[in-house]
Amino acid sequence: MTTKSPRQSGAAASRFGQRLERLVLRFAREHGLFAGQKRALLAVSGGPDSAALLLILAHLREALGLALWVAHFDHGLRRRAQREAERAFVSRLAEELGLPFLFGQGNTRTHARQHRLSLEEAARALRYAFLAGEADRLGADNVATGHTANDQAETVLMHIVRGSGLAGIGGMRPRAPWPFPDYPGLVLVRPLLAVSRRQSERYCQEEGLSPCLDVTNLLLEPLRNRVRHELLPLLRRYNPRVEQALLRLASAAAADTAYLDETANLFWQALAQRSQRCVEFPRLELAALSPALQSRLLLAAARHLLGDTPPVEAVHIQAMQGALAPRLVGTRRLSLPAGLGFAIEGQSVRLTVGEEAPAQPIPETPLALPGRTEVPGWRVEAAILPAEAATTADAHEAFLDLDALGSALTVRSRRPGDRLRPVGLGGEKKLQDLLVDAKVPRDQRDAVPLVCASWGIAWVVGHRLDERAKVGQNTHRVVRLRFQRPKA
Repeated sequence: MTTKSPRQSGAAASRFGQRLERLVLRFAREHGLFAGQKRALLAVSGGPDSAALLLILAHLREALGLALWVAHFDHGLRRRAQREAERAFVSRLAEELGLPFLFGQGNTRTHARQHRLSLEEAARALRYAFLAGEADRLGADNVATGHTANDQAETVLMHIVRGSGLAGIGGMRPRAPWPFPDYPGLVLVRPLLAVSRRQSERYCQEEGLSPCLDVTNLLLEPLRNRVRHELLPLLRRYNPRVEQALLRLASAAAADTAYLDETANLFWQALAQRSQRCVEFPRLELAALSPALQSRLLLAAARHLLGDTPPVEAVHIQAMQGALAPRLVGTRRLSLPAGLGFAIEGQSVRLTVGEEAPAQPIPETPLALPGRTEVPGWRVEAAILPAEAATTADAHEAFLDLDALGSALTVRSRRPGDRLRPVGLGGEKKLQDLLVDAKVPRDQRDAVPLVCASWGIAWVVGHRLDERAKVGQNTHRVVRLRFQRPKA
């Protein structure tokens, strides 16, 4: 392992080196890898990929407006002389580039044994904990790693072999959330995803470096090892440029995934009523969405309740989607990992975690007309509008004839003997019978809001409107009522 003094920032590189640096600069800008960020921590093992990462970003730091730190982690898996040589190589390179050097170490074998992990899993956990801790201490918002296009191709192929969905086929993202939950604001960036392993090796050679053997290569999980050394060489016999084909597949899948995620987020904001222990969706609206959007919303609900990495797999998402099938009626419940519960009850789909608090009765409360009213479990927004503003509303929104209601409205829970005249029924019906028919669980019936006029129940929120409150040809003004769960 030898180095010569690296060229200083701004000095001329070879034509190949210049092209490669321009490629990385363009990739970083296109994907916003360092957008709005001034500090970056570079994870450098001393292998050719991470050494190339260090040199390229050191030469681009002015163009990117970045202050850089170099971080090297000793996994304790090789002989002492080898580990010390790797540390010295990275330390000297950082010093000659004028960059601060950070060092950490751990006992990977002990950690694997104590936590029942593979050596690869234990090494990754220790390494990422060190990197995140140093980034947090320095106030750096991102950590850059030397993953290359070859790593990306291997990852995509592994996910195909495992039967992954679209997100897995999209492979590693250039910019991604930190993979462990303790540092939610930290970002992982991969500036070399457009660079091949052969290019990084040539770049190091032209810069006069003889990098170390990358210790992480010794920790490859069995599947990745076989993909790298057996499957990819076999596939090259069918397509000599199979890696490029896999990268195109990953790029297309990632673009589709990003669009679906953005669309799902819009529906999440519109449909999900959230609290600390419960996420609720309107059943009809959720069931009407495509399976791709349903799965993203259900997973988002699990993440809201359990954290960024919930133990919910594709089989659990499929079970929840199956329960949404329109041919199924009545209450359906599923027990999922980590105490997650799924239930379809009446017009609601709910995911809960832990013990749900019992339904809170709603004391009789005057509604502000117009205005906002808070009652247990609900926020009520009221607006007075001309009759032509009335449109089809969802289960928790209604347009009522204001003149038919009178000057005062209240909201409350059920009482013994409550009755109403549901629209289209042609007569009275007991509220108790209506809630039973709607499959509202007994312990949740006190939480169903009832909007009342002086003459009785005008609207059973989420269920039925009274005939006397409906908007008709003679309606001049309407009141729009919207019930929403307060967001956590």
